[in-house]
Amino acid sequence: MKTFAFILTLAATPAIALAQHEHHMMSSSPAADLLMQQASGTSTAPAAVPMEMTMTQLGDWRVMLHGAAFLDATSQTGPRGRDQLFSTNWAMAMADRPLAGGQLMLRSMVSLEPLFMPQRGYAELFQTGETAHGLPIVDSQHPHDFLMELAAEFAIDLGHNTIGYSYAAPVGDPSLGPVAYPHRPSAQELPQATLGHHLQDSTHIANNVVTIGAKSGPFSVALSGFHGEEPDENRWDIDGGSIDSWSVRGTWDPSPNMTLQLSTGHLVNPEAHEPGNVQRTTASIQHYLPLQDGSLATSLIWGHNQAHGHGTDGITAEANWKFRTSNYLTGRFERVDKEYEEIFTITALTVGYTKDVYRNERMLAGVGGNVTFYDVPSGLKTRYGSPRSYLAYVRVRSLGM
Repeated sequence: MKTFAFILTLAATPAIALAQHEHHMMSSSPAADLLMQQASGTSTAPAAVPMEMTMTQLGDWRVMLHGAAFLDATSQTGPRGRDQLFSTNWAMAMADRPLAGGQLMLRSMVSLEPLFMPQRGYAELFQTGETAHGLPIVDSQHPHDFLMELAAEFAIDLGHNTIGYSYAAPVGDPSLGPVAYPHRPSAQELPQATLGHHLQDSTHIANNVVTIGAKSGPFSVALSGFHGEEPDENRWDIDGGSIDSWSVRGTWDPSPNMTLQLSTGHLVNPEAHEPGNVQRTTASIQHYLPLQDGSLATSLIWGHNQAHGHGTDGITAEANWKFRTSNYLTGRFERVDKEYEEIFTITALTVGYTKDVYRNERMLAGVGGNVTFYDVPSGLKTRYGSPRSYLAYVRVRSLGM
């Protein structure tokens, strides 16, 4: 219970520390609006998604804080299943101000997951990616680095309905993939990672990221250079590394409720245990529909890795339906290629429910859970059986405008 109390304090403190201001504190220029629409690096959520953060004004700076923390308990059946108590969490601080005719934003994001789970991370059947104790991680999701993002971005109105922007980050997110799963509205009540994470959005923590881009009307394009190797096992430092990889992403916002992206990137030696370059291509559609007493957020994501002479694919479909103000029904369907001695296709369906049990002006607290069903290929039956995964959690998150 001491661990749980500490997690609650971590998530609630930023929201309690600052008072919410009125709507006039919202962004008032196209450049500022673009920066506020970004949810992970320079990737954007639909403009209709509300900003669940606390804001205050300090001179010319507008300061914003938000975050989420889950205390999770999982139980998994089958020969490779296990039980575990852990926490998934993150907190973000942002500050922006007008500068030189444009808008400057400073952004940092941290996670205390390395404190609340072992080096191999938390139990998640069929998950792969990165290493622990020098060995490839299998059936676990690694903890996020303590420093998930440290970035500066500048956007300026170029006229003719066009905004240019530049982004620089010792640790950040290049222009590759959709909004990362911890920040997607459709995954807001799903604390576990997608099985397609390393096919779709695993570069959301990359080193030495430089991005330039422009948005004209509903269309935008961004080009990034970054260090391609994924984070090492020391979750508390900044890894660094030369800029050796690239990515490009095109985005189309046909309405405030929808955003689509197509991206590709060349990653140099991303996996430490399996040297070799990866060409990753992704496409996604995110949709957000406000409802009278809630909302419906959905995502459809495809990712493809071409590496070592063959390709692997992952498809994810997510939904988060908020209804009657304090209830959430969630779902995630995945069909993902996983490479063991050979490539197997895993199908997983996760369904869940969350109920808010406490609310004030700055935070929400809720309880919930989900269950995951798997279609296991015959070649993996002796290893995995016919497992299910059960997850129960207590959640706090910031609440704002």
